[in-house]
Amino acid sequence: MSDDLPNDPAELQAMILAKRKAAEEQYRILTLQLRKMEAKVQALMQQYFGRSSEQLDPNQLKLALGSVMADDALAEEVSPVPSKPRSPSERRQRRIEDLPILETVRLEPPLEERTAPDGTPMVVIREEITEEIDYRPGVLFRRQIIRPVYASPSHAAAPVIAALPARVIPGGQAGPGLIAHVVIAKYCDHVPIHRQEQILARMGPPFTRQAMGKWVSHVTALLTPIHAALRKDILQGRYIQMDETPISVLDPERGGKARDAWLWAVHSPEQNSVIFEFNKSRSHAPPKALLEGFEGVLQTDGFSAYGTPLDALPGHRIVRAACMAHARRGFVAALQAGDDRATPFLVLFGALYRLEAEIKGMCPIERAVFRSERSVPILIQLHARLRSASSDLAILSQSILGKAVAYCLPRWSELSLFAEPGYGHVLIDNNPTERQIRPTKLGLKNWLFVGHPDAGDNPAVLYSIIGTCTLLKVDPWAYFNWALPNLAAATNMTAANFTPQRFNAR
Repeated sequence: MSDDLPNDPAELQAMILAKRKAAEEQYRILTLQLRKMEAKVQALMQQYFGRSSEQLDPNQLKLALGSVMADDALAEEVSPVPSKPRSPSERRQRRIEDLPILETVRLEPPLEERTAPDGTPMVVIREEITEEIDYRPGVLFRRQIIRPVYASPSHAAAPVIAALPARVIPGGQAGPGLIAHVVIAKYCDHVPIHRQEQILARMGPPFTRQAMGKWVSHVTALLTPIHAALRKDILQGRYIQMDETPISVLDPERGGKARDAWLWAVHSPEQNSVIFEFNKSRSHAPPKALLEGFEGVLQTDGFSAYGTPLDALPGHRIVRAACMAHARRGFVAALQAGDDRATPFLVLFGALYRLEAEIKGMCPIERAVFRSERSVPILIQLHARLRSASSDLAILSQSILGKAVAYCLPRWSELSLFAEPGYGHVLIDNNPTERQIRPTKLGLKNWLFVGHPDAGDNPAVLYSIIGTCTLLKVDPWAYFNWALPNLAAATNMTAANFTPQRFNAR
């Protein structure tokens, strides 16, 4: 290789400088490529693991600086005079006027008030027009409430005008149908309020998410007497089911971080009613408070917090029933794990559920007779197989199958209560209550959390009303559109007259 080197020192120095320059250029290119790869990795890390904020990184600002300076130079040559922006109030008013007027309500004062003391009839001198924005499925519209003002030609009496009806939101422009739509969209269709803000802005005048949040809180306050009435009726029944589900809530005591709170569900299959109660605790205190005054059958899963109230309320006659669906799940898990010894148990569970499907629509007395003849023999077989499995040394107590057996045996009297004489009104499992809880989980995936512990009553009350409407097969929007104006004008004594059951019985 030394033979290729020039003998002239000047040529040798020039060759060395050229190679050095080529190496530096190659190093520069490799450095740029490395920085590009690092930027791509950083972007991927931000995409998958970073916050979903649109704030710019300082490096991004440096990269954009050159183009910004070029734009500034161009802007100095051509600088158009900015037009005066239209104020939000002007823009809102224009959008309101664009809405169609689909309803006109004319309110007249009583006939006796339209006659002056001197006997002369009073005449209309002007009309007071109040507009509100309301909603029908698929369209926003204006409703005009026209109230003629009557005055005496001889000035013998003061002008008279009909009273304005009670508004759902006092002093607000939103009608009951629009407010009902916002509430149902969030708690029934699981659309967060910030998305509703965008949807309504495409339909007509914009409403801020802050305003709609206040509507939800105000509606919750109006419906609280309905929630209390439903709870009273449910606890006066003879049979209830209970379950609980976690819900995230921002806690100011923890610096605004989310924590788990709980919605406790109480369902009455006989009354087709359900209520939810919000509580930050999953201890025995919430079910104890909920069960105060109840006497009858309480059906739950195996959570120990439900057993404590039965011991703490000795004066109450509460009979405990367990959930057959929870008992069956352990055997399903064992079979899915490859343990074929769970198959005979599942065959017997399946036979019980096929019999339950046959008695849908029967009255409790007919169900009790049917179960005593058909279900009890299967329950006897299942109980015998459970006892045999508990003494089988080949079934380890810590195995999935062993745990499933250990769950059932101590609760057998509660699991089989539904087939005992006199308990034909009791269901085989707690699944109807779990179905009422399912919408809360769908909502949580969309609106994520409750903004403050004090707002926990909003989902509790509204899920109670919507869930009861669902059980009664009542359209929630139709119910809210009927109930909210009535509740706005109701007193504490009359508010309970506007339950979903009353609406259904109209």
